[in-house]
Amino acid sequence: MKFFVFLSAVIFLSSASLKAQELRSTWSPPQFGMTKAIGYSSDTFAVPESLKPDVDFWIRIYTKYTTQQGVFHIAGDTQKILGDIDLSETFTNPQWSDIRKELEAELVIKKARKKIAALHKIKNINQIRLQMGLKDRMLKAIELSGLYLPMMEKIFTEKKLPLELTRMVFVESSFNIEAGSKAGASGLWQIMPRLARKFKYINVSYDQRNHPVYSTQLAAQILKENYQILKSWPLAVTAYNHGVGSLKKIVKKYGVRDIGYLADNVKAKKSFGFASRNFYATFLAALHVESHANLYFPEPIIKRSELKPRELRITKAMKYEQLLAMFDDDKDSLKLYNPHLRSKFLKQGRTLPAKTILCLPESSKKRTAEIENP
Repeated sequence: MKFFVFLSAVIFLSSASLKAQELRSTWSPPQFGMTKAIGYSSDTFAVPESLKPDVDFWIRIYTKYTTQQGVFHIAGDTQKILGDIDLSETFTNPQWSDIRKELEAELVIKKARKKIAALHKIKNINQIRLQMGLKDRMLKAIELSGLYLPMMEKIFTEKKLPLELTRMVFVESSFNIEAGSKAGASGLWQIMPRLARKFKYINVSYDQRNHPVYSTQLAAQILKENYQILKSWPLAVTAYNHGVGSLKKIVKKYGVRDIGYLADNVKAKKSFGFASRNFYATFLAALHVESHANLYFPEPIIKRSELKPRELRITKAMKYEQLLAMFDDDKDSLKLYNPHLRSKFLKQGRTLPAKTILCLPESSKKRTAEIENP
């Protein structure tokens, strides 16, 4: 998960040309607690009293401030708010390029941080952290979630996991299939390369971390194993970000299984980085906002309809141009259905090797007959 210091461009791919994606649905409240999930009860994901201030902070980030607005606070303490900032004018200046806008935004932030330091008599300016808002990203994520949540809920139901856990994707990637991190995490579930290699997810021509179905299956397995080790869903969720081994050591050191205490305790929280310590609070905030979206976003929210790709493995090498033709030369549609394919193969003149996994719209069955039955 990323905590943005200033606006970063995010690309959400479109597939408007595909008939399969023309149907959409209006948002409705999710139905949780319907399955006999492992370790689940009606209050499993209730907000711990000690985390309520942090959860409230992240709810404001998800619903009040856009990615062009932000909040200054004391580093490591989201409750010590120092001021707001609005970079809307900077990022909407029609005379500036995107690079110029980013540079100008950095200058505005630098000046604002110095002003706040002087106002609050803070000597070390590094103690002042800026958290940019996520309101527009959250709204876009809710719209995009319709593509994948039905599939994710089915997988989690089959593995007897709480359906609420599928909402971690709002925190991890905002349902952006191109999401990645500086640490190398990738895909909707932001799976790290080490885990991908362990489960043989990385191939010459494709990376299954970026495949919505396979990444969801792996994320479900990781969460289930986390729970089996830590015996607590709040801890299992936190371990997804912090690492189950490291979190197990923290729990043993302090003899406490309460994530609220561990995240809030002065000594214990030194064992966490900012992202790990706030991960469960952001998850609870995202879970709340998505479940009550009509309260925070007054206009009707139209969700994309579920993506139902047909999967196959090509039996012989295939030219990129041949694959693109199956999507009526629509590169966005090709990427939407196949985010797992390595970009170096999606170029003119390149050839996908045999046994590469492909995902195609159901409407393309006749076109692929020669591939499946060469």
